[in-house]
Amino acid sequence: MQDPIPISSGSDLGALIRARRREMKLRQADLSSISGIDQSNLSKIERSQIPAALDTYLRLLEPLGIDLQAVPRA
Repeated sequence: MQDPIPISSGSDLGALIRARRREMKLRQADLSSISGIDQSNLSKIERSQIPAALDTYLRLLEPLGIDLQAVPRA
């Protein structure tokens, strides 16, 4: 199991989505089709050009095999 990746903004999530998508050798069109998120919106989310609803991030993270967890700060 990998160490948790701290996320403090939508920009962090967008970067994580882009990195994982590329790691899996998926095109934006592939992830768009799988998740049901419009490819142009996916592109903007990855580049932090638009904010997205939590549900949208969750729909993108699911096919990438990423679980989002909330951990209380110490």
